[in-house]
Amino acid sequence: MLICMGTGSGRPAFSRNMNDTASVINIASFYDIFKMEDEHYLAAFTAAPVSDPDKIPDLQFGKIGLPEGMMDENINTGFVYIKFELFNPADNAESLCFYPGYYFKSVHILTEEEGGTTAMLKMLPDSIPPIPGGKTYRVIYLPPHTVVKIYAELQPVRIKANKLSPELIRIPFLHTHLTLMHEHNRSLEIVTYILVGILCMMMLFALANYILSRKEEYLYYCLYATLTGFLLFAKTYFYRSAGDFVYFFEEYLDFIIILTAAICYVTFVRYFLNTGNVYPMLDKILKLIEAAYVSFIVIYSAIYFFTPGVKWLVTFENGIKILILTGALLFVILGFREKSVLVNYLAFGNLAMLIFGMISLLIIIFANTPGSTWGAALLYYDLAVVSELACFLFGLTYKGRIELIERIKIEDARNMEENKKDFEKQLAVIQAQQEERNRISTDMHDELGGGMTAIRLMSELAKQRMRNIHIPEIERISSSANDLLSKMNAIIWSMSPGNDSLANLIAYIRSYAQDFFENTAVQCEVKTKENIPVIEMSGIKRRNIFLTVKEALNNIVKHAKATKVEILVELNGHLRISIKDNGIGFDHERVKPFSNGLHNMEKRMKSIDGAFRLVNNPEGTLVELEAGL
Repeated sequence: MLICMGTGSGRPAFSRNMNDTASVINIASFYDIFKMEDEHYLAAFTAAPVSDPDKIPDLQFGKIGLPEGMMDENINTGFVYIKFELFNPADNAESLCFYPGYYFKSVHILTEEEGGTTAMLKMLPDSIPPIPGGKTYRVIYLPPHTVVKIYAELQPVRIKANKLSPELIRIPFLHTHLTLMHEHNRSLEIVTYILVGILCMMMLFALANYILSRKEEYLYYCLYATLTGFLLFAKTYFYRSAGDFVYFFEEYLDFIIILTAAICYVTFVRYFLNTGNVYPMLDKILKLIEAAYVSFIVIYSAIYFFTPGVKWLVTFENGIKILILTGALLFVILGFREKSVLVNYLAFGNLAMLIFGMISLLIIIFANTPGSTWGAALLYYDLAVVSELACFLFGLTYKGRIELIERIKIEDARNMEENKKDFEKQLAVIQAQQEERNRISTDMHDELGGGMTAIRLMSELAKQRMRNIHIPEIERISSSANDLLSKMNAIIWSMSPGNDSLANLIAYIRSYAQDFFENTAVQCEVKTKENIPVIEMSGIKRRNIFLTVKEALNNIVKHAKATKVEILVELNGHLRISIKDNGIGFDHERVKPFSNGLHNMEKRMKSIDGAFRLVNNPEGTLVELEAGL
């Protein structure tokens, strides 16, 4: 049994059991694919390649004791040499493909030839089959009826997950072999590809939101989704594949992508939560985490490019992953301490990432052999990404709703401010109109009123001096002056803003009606409520209602021959004025002389959205006016 131990020089030394031998493989014993077990080959490990091929047989070959062929960091640091023997019993030459396992940067085949007293090794040209992903395969030519001793020099990729699992494949079954290598991982592939598709949609969603809103958090989330999607796609697509980029990706690039995606995610969280303004302490911690991740990239790159070993890479990588999980734990603790639903959503996402990430890391550190789908570290990384994605969408929906409410509040405040300004403008216009009405009514009262009063007084004086002489024109002047003065007073009353109330209108109608019938044989009674509510009424509405009432009273005096008039004022959500007399009524034949007056009454009420109704009956005439309050 082969035992690995450390030496003072740092190179691994191997003890050799002289009884270790390998069984000769009869290629006629298999039809398609032959998996080489421990008894079929011997192996040796060196820290550096053997420069002289003839020295390779002198290495300490022995049977390996690696579980499922999984190699540790010490073995992956150097080179692996295996030797085995193939026997071709057929009468014809045969060609087989040798596959060492995964992942190996270089594979060289040597055959032993007899030369004098010692055996000599001949390195064969790298015969690679022309198939996709066939870089690790090597074609071996076997002459008929010959036992060929073969040595293979293998350089592992500098990762922990290399597997030494040599196989022999008949050339027609190479595609089958490639398919079988991926077959046991098919369920995980499907899950991962679905997740990659979701991440692509999230990438486009975040990019579209960034273009539309120019909010930086969407740009960083787009980068995070892009990097994570590429990482999962490459991990699945390149699984057990061969190629220079695959080796570089497995050795270095995949972990750099993880750290870069983590930086983008932390930056996204800072902008998404606006931690600089809302959570200053959390913002400082997240900035420290960003700086730490950048330093991790620099240190890891220095270790990769300037040191040859694998152990430091694996140790440092696992240590950084533990620190990343520690950072996630710190964010979860701080997040749940905040009384913010948005922060709690992201904290739940990080908690899920912490749990599944820890499971994935434990599998990477302690699982020496690949297991089922549920034992794959990538599956739990997928679950961590899905959980974070779901919580992000919940948080995004919540933030969108909050921002919508805030926008509505701002818009309402803006509208209220604009309405306030419009109202102030309208109020200023109304005040200007009121002032103008006051000025006009004052001027009319002072100038025209004084003039008309003077005309009336002079006409009265003229009548007294010419008492014995009857002059009809003087009588008309006096009567016209009185009439004009009454009309002017009505106009001044309607224009004065101080009279813009329902109570003032009713009081003025009562006063006018009593004065109007004072020197006539008509008895007038005005009925109204004692307590009239305080209701504002515009001058236009007051004037039209009063003039309609005035016209109705004039018609009673001129045409009705009534002895009694009753004016009833009712308030029931609207103003109703009923004017009833006990006169002779009217007929349609006699309406023509004053039909224009009735038309004007109806027109005035319609102009203020009111109603006018005239009812004729043997007991007299009823005029009803109705207007809204």
